Amino acid sequence: MIKKVYQMAAEERERIEKLIADYYVRQIFEQIADIRVFTLGYCTKEVMLQLKKQSAENRREMERVSDEYWEAIIAQDIPDEIHRRVQFHDCTVTELLTREEVLIRFDTRGGFTNINKLTLVAPEIIKQDGGIVGTYWLYQELYRIDNGYELHVLFDGENMPELIVRCVDILVEEE
Repeated sequence: MIKKVYQMAAEERERIEKLIADYYVRQIFEQIADIRVFTLGYCTKEVMLQLKKQSAENRREMERVSDEYWEAIIAQDIPDEIHRRVQFHDCTVTELLTREEVLIRFDTRGGFTNINKLTLVAPEIIKQDGGIVGTYWLYQELYRIDNGYELHVLFDGENMPELIVRCVDILVEEE
């Protein structure tokens, strides 16, 4: 007869598995005799097998995180039309006005859109780092809130400035 003595919580199992994975990566690194030769693409068969296993584990983890991300995005129930309004990757911010509306103008030559004006209606600025004008729009996250949206933007620059704004609506136009 098998008697179950202890069942580990899922969080504890994940923590232990991460510790093991971190240790395993260190062990691989310690087996590399000369990192310069390794960077040229040479290693022992044993190291290569360990790296392939670690790579497969990393890929599975990235897929898990990506799946969770898309589930969260879908759960937000934000129309694609609204998501498309905040796609300014690699556009340069040429102007940022924060008054009764937040107005951002862009130089779109480096980006993937011709839309060069973004207006956030009835804004509540949660965070606004300095030095946004002249930087590139890198990444955004858009969330549904009770009366509209919350937009998080990360810009490229010396200190990676951020802008977080809650607003009632998001308007775009090509000037």
